[in-house]
Amino acid sequence: MRKTMHNTFRTTTNKTPWYQVCLLTLGGIISNHAVADEVLPTDEQPVEHIIVTASRTPQNVDQVMASVEVITRDEIDKLQPKSLADLLATVAGLDVARQGGAGQQTSLFTRGTGSDQTLILIDGVRSGSATLGNKAIENLPMAQIERVEVVKGPRASMWGSDAIGGVINIFTRRMSAGEYQLGAETGSDSYVSGDGQIGVGYDAGTTTISLSAEDSRGFDAREDTEFDDDGYDRLSAAIRGDYRVNEQIVVDWIGQVDDGSNDYDNSYGANKNDYDNYLWQLRGNYQTEQWLSTFAFSQTRDYNKNYGNGIAKGDGDFFETRRKQVSWVNHYQLYNPFTVSAGVDFYREDINANTDYEEDSRDVSAIFGNALFQDQKWIAEAAIRYDDVENIDSETTYNASIGYNVTDKLLVALNAGHSFKAPTFNDLYYPESFGSKGNPDLTSETADSYELLLRSSYAGIKVTASLYYTEIDDLIEWVCDEFWNCSPENINEVKITGGESTVNFSTAGLDHRATLSYVDAEDQATGSQLIRRARKTASYQVSYDWQDFELLGQYEYHGERSDAGQRLDDYQLVNIALAYYVTPSWTIRAKANNLFDETYQNVLGYNTPGSEYFVGVSYRGFSL
Repeated sequence: MRKTMHNTFRTTTNKTPWYQVCLLTLGGIISNHAVADEVLPTDEQPVEHIIVTASRTPQNVDQVMASVEVITRDEIDKLQPKSLADLLATVAGLDVARQGGAGQQTSLFTRGTGSDQTLILIDGVRSGSATLGNKAIENLPMAQIERVEVVKGPRASMWGSDAIGGVINIFTRRMSAGEYQLGAETGSDSYVSGDGQIGVGYDAGTTTISLSAEDSRGFDAREDTEFDDDGYDRLSAAIRGDYRVNEQIVVDWIGQVDDGSNDYDNSYGANKNDYDNYLWQLRGNYQTEQWLSTFAFSQTRDYNKNYGNGIAKGDGDFFETRRKQVSWVNHYQLYNPFTVSAGVDFYREDINANTDYEEDSRDVSAIFGNALFQDQKWIAEAAIRYDDVENIDSETTYNASIGYNVTDKLLVALNAGHSFKAPTFNDLYYPESFGSKGNPDLTSETADSYELLLRSSYAGIKVTASLYYTEIDDLIEWVCDEFWNCSPENINEVKITGGESTVNFSTAGLDHRATLSYVDAEDQATGSQLIRRARKTASYQVSYDWQDFELLGQYEYHGERSDAGQRLDDYQLVNIALAYYVTPSWTIRAKANNLFDETYQNVLGYNTPGSEYFVGVSYRGFSL
């Protein structure tokens, strides 16, 4: 087992006042009178202003009283990221820590919460390991992603456990009927990749088939006496389609398979991790002018085997999670300004390992409801959910929001939410091994969050700004006695205060995007900042289209942080990307990451990439 059990909740003593950045952020937003009603594409409907993650039903972004970030396929092509960590690194309020480069173990902190307190969905389906409690986002292929919706703040009232810091919903590729695309790329550290997508049309729908492969030699990820390269390889396939039965009924389906391996280093030496994951879902949708009802059945598998450092592959440790999920969500518009939603969720988690757990399965069932009211000035929303987690206390969660349109260009909203995270199988039932043992008496981690949100658009300047506060109770921490016998306990309390803003505007043919974030995540027992989280982050991005060229420049600032009691210096990165459209079908792309070869760490003892260079070509066409 890769030892990651809540180590990201340890703390460091560097502390600065949080209110200075928060007040500057809020004051700047009010003085500019600007945050955007963003035009957000959707994977569920062709209307550009519709998203689905915040309330589990199609919802106009103007009605979403939460901080929302949507990253489209066009933006992914412009950024040319090699991993989801690269893609999310400049999203306000998100912080990433990697134990090496792409393909290495990655922790994602949303608004200062833990790396396992952000729910990761793939096409709306809960994914990831039930033993570790998170999704290995380093294994997600970028070529398979159509769009990413990021909803920051608690959403347990709609999605259940894990949605304390936020929800990230990753949608797989979708092509039009007859459309196809082929691509290949090469670059630093012997990186090579190839991908292809095609849309197959028929009388009542379209199916998209996607394939991608990547391989990289990598570089030495850990500062130690071994100088081996830590590379990765992956092969992924996905299918996504729909069939319209009649005017009211549409059936759609998704399927995804990921197979690969990562070399990684830890304190025991050089190791290897093989994974073999899949996901599928079959969904039926019934829609009339006032009613939308969706029934879905899905299944996921998350399998990992760890070996190396003298252990043969056949003798390695393996951990497998299988999760069967059923959901039924109903959305009804009672009358023009008032809509209600209600639904039920059920999923069973089964684990299998070469180590015997005291319990190896559990059922989770839930019922939830949501109500939304909107007139010309006021927006009000309330959601409540009841989760019954087998062998753990049940949890009731909620979200409540009220917003006021000061003008047609400025929205001010107040949000409150209660959320939770259920203990993992490792937390509860991990069998005694080398002095470590799970604790079946644990309760769920719970959190209460509050947020002031502003959105405005004025004179072409679009801005989103938030001030927020979160208090997490009964945080699970693995505690060791003087004989190094370790087990988890509900002992920690964390208070998180922060502010963030995102500004978008265009001038002189240039598109600009700037972000600013401040997060003070304090362990109340020690008064110290939680590890691996930078208090201050900022980014600036500018892009320019000229004739057949597309140029993008990106600047990132990441403030100092601590890990294992040691301070890690702040760092700055500059990335550039170039695209040349040779013809309407052929495109050549080039990318330079960390252009000035900055040396930095965001996890103690682990190296990060120096300057990297990539070049690729793609062809897009339509079949007859």
